[in-house]
Amino acid sequence: MRRLAIALTGLVALVHLSCSDASGPGDQANSRISITNNASTLASRVTYLDTSIPIDSAHVGYPTAPVPFASATVSRSSAASQAFNLQLKAEVAPPSIGGQVLQATSVSIVGNLALVSYNMVGNPYLGGVDVMDISNQNHPVLMSFARFTNTDVSAVSTSGQNVYVAEATGDTGFQAPAVFEIMQLQGNQLVLNGNRRMGLTSFAGTSTAASGSRAYATSGDAGALFVIDPATFSLIPSVNLSAARWVAVGGGKVVVVQGTPGRLSVFNESDMTPLAGSPFSFTGANVPQSKSTVQVVGGKAFIAAGTGGVQVLSASTGFLVASVPRPNPDSLGLDSSVVVTNAVAVDEDLLFISNGEAGVYLAQGGAFFSTTGSEVAQPITMVGRLRFGNLQSVNHVAYQGRYLIIAAGRGGLKIVQVI
Repeated sequence: MRRLAIALTGLVALVHLSCSDASGPGDQANSRISITNNASTLASRVTYLDTSIPIDSAHVGYPTAPVPFASATVSRSSAASQAFNLQLKAEVAPPSIGGQVLQATSVSIVGNLALVSYNMVGNPYLGGVDVMDISNQNHPVLMSFARFTNTDVSAVSTSGQNVYVAEATGDTGFQAPAVFEIMQLQGNQLVLNGNRRMGLTSFAGTSTAASGSRAYATSGDAGALFVIDPATFSLIPSVNLSAARWVAVGGGKVVVVQGTPGRLSVFNESDMTPLAGSPFSFTGANVPQSKSTVQVVGGKAFIAAGTGGVQVLSASTGFLVASVPRPNPDSLGLDSSVVVTNAVAVDEDLLFISNGEAGVYLAQGGAFFSTTGSEVAQPITMVGRLRFGNLQSVNHVAYQGRYLIIAAGRGGLKIVQVI
């Protein structure tokens, strides 16, 4: 355990407030962040649709017969796809800064809000955060957008009126590029008031999460798991964890995926003591500086493990509950470097899996994952690949309450209702 010095940056630049929307906070800007809250400006990025999305079960990188893999049986189902009705409800165009198009990097669904992070491929540092109201699944509304100069945004989460942002910055006022930032919501719109930044270690903040009165952040190769008290904006002692890629909280545990090699570090949420036997090893997450997410459901950690596909481990013992291999790149005619499982989203008995340029896949368990045990092997069936006409690559998926949001890189967002 250790403590890290905190670097705070005040908002001393002139702030411009626009009163274009009398019912909300209006557009705002300073020297680093420009916030758009104007409804008509935001609506121009959204296209509403009601298009069926087929699920292909043949020629999608899996064989036609059940295939044993680790402790679970994964099969390709030709009939299961008929049981799903997927409707593409909206697409959101990615924002641009100075003519440079940003890529959607992550999505977080919390209640009736969806938050989306954006960054720039390569130089310079540029980023953004979208806030969407998804209370009406037939008509999601883009409520707010924050545009960042000199800052990439890797991931975003929220709790209450706080928005937590994992970043990389070119600001030389910090000892390292990795930064954690808190922004504020007024209603469902971002404001500059109360915005604060904290320097982390390593080259980029990689993820954020929130639970109770704490926020959590991870940073990369030379990074750590940071535990933050948002009320005082102070660090609770943090834990050095190399190649910390993603943090999630659930079932009284804080879990962190680490890479090269794949490891799952688990801590008791109450006092941040490490669990006996942690970290737990798993197959995958072996490509340096890559993305691997984790979600805790029913005492199980669902890990997007890169070349290792999806690995499902007991969050208590590290027992391998199930595995879903990534699709075979050769059978898809793709280079293996672009077919990596970078995110998995779980709700009820469904898994939506982001496989980079191979697209989004749907798999199904035999029961709701929240009700199944964490110390016994469980079968998972591969249903197939979602067919989008204009999907080039996928960076992240989020799924909750029968609502699927896909971060499609420079293709922006795809919002799908699962009926």
